Amino acid sequence: MTDTASSPASVASPPGRAIPLDTLRRFCATLLQAAGLDPATADLVADSLSDAEARGIGSHGVQRTRIYVQRLRAGLLDATAVPRIVKETPSSVLLDARNAIGHVGARAGIDLAIARAETGAVCAVGVRNSNHCGTLAFYLRRATERSLVALAMSNAPPTMAYHGGRTRAVGTNPLAIGIPSDGGPPLILDMATSATARGKIILADQLAQPIPPGWAVDVEGRPTTDTQAALRGAVLPFAGPKGSGLAMMIELLCGGLMAGVTGALVGDMYDDWSRPQQVSHLFIAIDPDSFLGRTKFLAHVKLFTEQVHGLPAAEGFTRVSVPGEIEDAARSVSEQEGVMISETVIQDLQALAGELGVAGLPMSSTLPPR
Repeated sequence: MTDTASSPASVASPPGRAIPLDTLRRFCATLLQAAGLDPATADLVADSLSDAEARGIGSHGVQRTRIYVQRLRAGLLDATAVPRIVKETPSSVLLDARNAIGHVGARAGIDLAIARAETGAVCAVGVRNSNHCGTLAFYLRRATERSLVALAMSNAPPTMAYHGGRTRAVGTNPLAIGIPSDGGPPLILDMATSATARGKIILADQLAQPIPPGWAVDVEGRPTTDTQAALRGAVLPFAGPKGSGLAMMIELLCGGLMAGVTGALVGDMYDDWSRPQQVSHLFIAIDPDSFLGRTKFLAHVKLFTEQVHGLPAAEGFTRVSVPGEIEDAARSVSEQEGVMISETVIQDLQALAGELGVAGLPMSSTLPPR
C-alpha cells in the first residue's frame, strides 16, 4: 500500500552509496527470511522494497524492512497465512488475507482480478484482514504486462486530518491506475491522498532534516516543519477538500465495503503493537477487448503519449511527462549504476542483520557515489 504523493518540495538527498539492485534485493530477502517468511514470500516483499527504492520512492523502499521484521517477530503478522476466498460472483471476489504480510494479500488480489477479467471482461477483488503492502504500482504492472487496465486503492491507519479537522482521522489512502502501452512502459499513476507520503516525514526524521511547510500539523493542528511534531500530529490532505474527500471515499470503498473496518479501527503499523492492522485493498482489472478493443486501445495510448510528449514544455521542464515515466527512468539508471541508499538506512539494515544473526550487506558490493 503506497502513500506516495507528489509535492513541489521534497526531502534533500542525503549522502549515500550505490548498491547493485540485485544485491540489495537479495540482502532484504535474507533479512525477511530470517524473520520468519518463507523464501518465496521474502522474495516478493524484497522485490517490492527494492523496486520502490530503484524508482526513487525511498519512502516505500528498504527502510521499511525493519518495521516488517519487527511486526513479524512480535507475532503481529502471520508469516504462513494463505489468503482464502470468502465470497465470489462471476465479476467479483472477496479475499481474506488472514493477517498475512500485505504483499501476499495484494498479489493474490491483483492476480485473481487479472484471471477473472481475462475471461469475463471486468473483475473487482476486495482484500480484507491485510497489512501495509508497499507501492500499489508494483501490483498494477502485473496487469499492464497482460495489456489490461487496472485500478487499485487501499485504506491505511489514520495519520491524516480531514480538511477542516486538526486531528488524525483517516489514512493517506492511496489510489493507483495502470494503463498498458503498445511497445513501451505502462502509464501508472500511484498517489496518496496526502500532501506527501508519511514515509517521507519518517525518512526526514531519520536524516535529521526539516520538512517543507504544508506537509503536516502538530497535535494542536498548527502547521509545522519539525519532523517529530509532525509524526506526533497529522499529515495534511493534498488540495484541501479534494484530497480529503477522495481519502474518505477510498476509506469506505476499502475498509467499509470489504470489512467494516475504518478510521481508528485500523491498526497503526508503527505505533500500535497490540493488534493486527486489518487494512483492506481493492483491485479492479478491465479487459480493453470488452470496449474499444485491445489492439485499437493500445494504439491510441501510444498516440496519446506521443501527443503529450509533443506539447510545448513549461520553463524549467524538458517535456510533459506521463504518469510513471520519471520512476521508470530512475529504475533504468538504478539497474545500470546501482541504487543510491543513504548511510543512515544502510547502517540501520546492517544493525538489523546483526540482530537477526545474518551476514551484513557486503560493503565491497557498493559502487562509487554518482
